[in-house]
Amino acid sequence: MTRFTKLAAGLACTLLVGAGASATTVPFTENFDVDVSGWEDNVNDPLTFVASGGPDGSSYASAAFNYLGFSSPFGGGPVIFRAGDSDDASGDAFVGDWLADGVGEVSVWVRHDTPEDLTFFLRVATSFNFPGAVIGSEQVVPPNTWTQVFFDIDPSSPLCIGETVTCADALASVGNFQLGTDAPASLVATDFAYTLDVDQASLTPVPEPGTALQLVTGIAGLALLGRKRVRR
Repeated sequence: MTRFTKLAAGLACTLLVGAGASATTVPFTENFDVDVSGWEDNVNDPLTFVASGGPDGSSYASAAFNYLGFSSPFGGGPVIFRAGDSDDASGDAFVGDWLADGVGEVSVWVRHDTPEDLTFFLRVATSFNFPGAVIGSEQVVPPNTWTQVFFDIDPSSPLCIGETVTCADALASVGNFQLGTDAPASLVATDFAYTLDVDQASLTPVPEPGTALQLVTGIAGLALLGRKRVRR
């Protein structure tokens, strides 16, 4: 291990110790009912509040982003939406130890007006914004259509990648909740500020063991009933 690696690892551990002291609110949904709830854009300016037109016809939050010349040393796309502990975004509902507090899934409704299909990612990080982890999604979000995107909160998932720490460590010390997109080459070469919208950012709890067992039993029962009907 090099001296730089040791220093980075030590700094990461120090930052993790001081983050995620609050308890996550789960279940929780940020609906942007009356304002943007402290959420910010890529340059830490407040999002724009829009009173109607969300996925259910109600209010939502919006940002503008110009992909021209975008590049990242980590090879990812830009963060578009930020909900940070320092801004008390959503009343710090997203802040805490997601694993201990039982966060099983994150879902969010998104929309954009770029000419490309986009994929979205979720980034979680400490209150200091480092270290963290990026959680990908394989869902495709077409232009001009509200789409609900899901992120599985599983530290063993190959879609969860830690930044100098394990994914589990990052999920245990969440102080920043961020959403971003990939950066298609055609957008990086175009000088235009596109609009991206967000609504109903939700934390869903891990199912209780009894509930999960009931679900499996119910599915098995339906399958057995179907086989009996076929035999008649």
